[in-house]
Amino acid sequence: ELWASFRGRRLGGRELPLPPGYTGVVLRGGEPGEPPLGEPGDPQAGWVSVTGTFGAITDWGGDAAPAPGRGLARALQWGPLARAV
Repeated sequence: ELWASFRGRRLGGRELPLPPGYTGVVLRGGEPGEPPLGEPGDPQAGWVSVTGTFGAITDWGGDAAPAPGRGLARALQWGPLARAV
């Protein structure tokens, strides 16, 4: 369990590994003023680059760490389940 505080309120957290075969990525978008990729006038033109990766995410709860098997921990079970189906 992890403990922190935000604006004076105590938070409890639990680190959850990502499912096997999944990797989290940190993306960075193009800087303002830089020319976008693609055709001029294209509203979706732009770029992103991967600046980091992670293999676990922290689930935070107020005053106590979230219970195992609930909330975010439960949501992380859907990836492997969807792949199996």
